[in-house]
Amino acid sequence: MKNSSDKFVNASWLVILLFAFSAVFTTTSCQNDEDGGGVPVIHYVRVTDPTLADSTFTDAYPGTMIAIIGENLSGVKEVYINGYEVSFNPTYSTSTSLILSIPVVDEENPDQFQLVGTNPDLPSEIKVVTDHGTATFAFHVLSPAPYITRLAADYPVNPGDELILIGGNFYEIQKIYFSEDSINVSQEVSSYTVNGDYDEITFNAPSTVIDKGYLFVVCYTDTASVAFIRNAPEPEVTGISSTMPVVGSEVTITGQNFMNVTQIDINGEFTISGEDVEVSEAFDELTFIMPQAPAHSGTLSVSTVGGTAELAGKFYPIENVVLDYDEIGSFSWGGDNAPSGAPSVADPTLPPYVSTGNMIGIKATVTTSNQWWFGPIVNNAQWVTTDIIPGSTSISNLEFQFECYIAQEYEGPVMQITLGCDNNAAYTLKDYVPTSAFTGEMEIGHWMQVSIPMDSIVDSATWQDFLNLNNANLGIYLSWPTCSGEELVEFYVDNFRIVPITE
Repeated sequence: MKNSSDKFVNASWLVILLFAFSAVFTTTSCQNDEDGGGVPVIHYVRVTDPTLADSTFTDAYPGTMIAIIGENLSGVKEVYINGYEVSFNPTYSTSTSLILSIPVVDEENPDQFQLVGTNPDLPSEIKVVTDHGTATFAFHVLSPAPYITRLAADYPVNPGDELILIGGNFYEIQKIYFSEDSINVSQEVSSYTVNGDYDEITFNAPSTVIDKGYLFVVCYTDTASVAFIRNAPEPEVTGISSTMPVVGSEVTITGQNFMNVTQIDINGEFTISGEDVEVSEAFDELTFIMPQAPAHSGTLSVSTVGGTAELAGKFYPIENVVLDYDEIGSFSWGGDNAPSGAPSVADPTLPPYVSTGNMIGIKATVTTSNQWWFGPIVNNAQWVTTDIIPGSTSISNLEFQFECYIAQEYEGPVMQITLGCDNNAAYTLKDYVPTSAFTGEMEIGHWMQVSIPMDSIVDSATWQDFLNLNNANLGIYLSWPTCSGEELVEFYVDNFRIVPITE
């Protein structure tokens, strides 16, 4: 009995000891979990804004700051996104969260971080390596959204014809399809090729070609679309280098769908054959030489295989001209440094080579001896009557335009332009350097249109208020207040006009 009792007591004590050991082990294990020492796990990713704590996601753009939420995330040694090690601040690391920013792609050092869009072999995941284990989470860093600028094709489009979508960011394409209503899939493109720059998609037209609708490219990040017309889309004119180009100068028209240009009509007076028009590869720009000046203002239109498009506003607004050195307005004095000292027709062997009748220019070297006053051009303008510009028209709705040719680039000298007042008037445009209204730059070696808001030159409230000044002065004065050497200035001007601002 004694031996049995001793065995029972010993066994009892053994159970108690085992229970106590188990309790200690369990307590230690729980304590390790609370301290982040257990198996690391990522539950979700969210933005760092506390008000959006409930918004979780599995996609984000480069540069986004994210919060990785999980457990046992202490002791972080390395973090990888798309297989690339990324930096993080240990200060923003706890056992349940880690804050960091998704890297952006450095174009000069693309090997530092790449997107799955450009390298599909990369793991699309976040990996957190700690001193006690590794956690991974499926996560997609988004490529830039795709866009389409045009569809290159020979019209009309027939089954099997080669088509090229031109745009950008054609990464991770999910589907390409035609749709007549932008909702239902009419015909899916099953085979296509994306070029190495991801800005062109080449494929063949499907067996059934819709007459009119849309062409969609669905990428992982977003969807891009372009209008599709089997017999060619209608052209659109969005801009022109000058609304009153000098005869013999090059004219540029911008827009889209300039496929198979048949002609350009100038105010219904004459046409320019499509054979004499140069069209850009993207069919979004065309150029031609202005052969002659129309006799009246009117409408410029471009005709293509897809239809006809018109330029908004008047082309060659002759009735808005206030000075052209031919029949409208007159030269008064100045211009002594010009090649002829007075208005003249361009010499084909010298800048500006071409002109619309008479023009005037300045060719002068500016030094400290003439830095405050050189090469003035003073004229008598013939202001536009109120039957062309209503007297109630706000000055802020008008624009002062003229054609300008700069023979060579210069820095320092500036213009002062006066309208309806003397040179010493308070309201003049000062410190002006001519730039193209079309490109925003000082263009060298060809005629360009200059456009200046009227309210930056005069202080009248309305056109009638301006006319009430009864002063026909239109002057251009040059100076170089900060003259530090010498500079040759050679420029020519013509066809000054005041026109309504067109949106």
